[in-house]
Amino acid sequence: MKNKSAKSLLIGSAIVGALALGSASASETPWHNYISGGYYDFGDSGFFIDGAAQVNEQFVLNAEIGDTNFTSVRIGGRFLTGVDLGTAPLFLSLGYADYSRGFDGVYFGAGITHPLDTNIHSIFELNHDTAGDGFWRFRSGLMYHLNENLSVQGSYSLNTDSVRNEFKLGVAYRF
Repeated sequence: MKNKSAKSLLIGSAIVGALALGSASASETPWHNYISGGYYDFGDSGFFIDGAAQVNEQFVLNAEIGDTNFTSVRIGGRFLTGVDLGTAPLFLSLGYADYSRGFDGVYFGAGITHPLDTNIHSIFELNHDTAGDGFWRFRSGLMYHLNENLSVQGSYSLNTDSVRNEFKLGVAYRF
């Protein structure tokens, strides 16, 4: 239990730090500066809390914690490349993942974001995670903006190598 509390403290501190460093340009980058929480299914049901903050023009810090029958923690960053695939900006991601069952490692990958209209943003991301024997995760998600600061979001991650798939449904506050 001590280890779980330490991880929760670490992730909470990382999110607060990211929020403190966030830029004021949230209206220009609606998916970079937020904190969210909600339902999480990663083998068993539980909850998640995550957040991201853009610290400069090209770098975003992000962190997430999920609690089902075990705790998963991911802390990392995204590099905004400035390259667009059509109208979808490309980003690179790198971070640390810990799944509280003795599995931890580094993840890295790439993804795109795309506004489908003024109220809906999508994200597609492919990461390789070295935890355990290593696995690939393809995540797709949508964020529906209810107003300027509040949105409903959902995502589904397909994982390889017998790692259970992930489903999230929650509410996000943009700052």
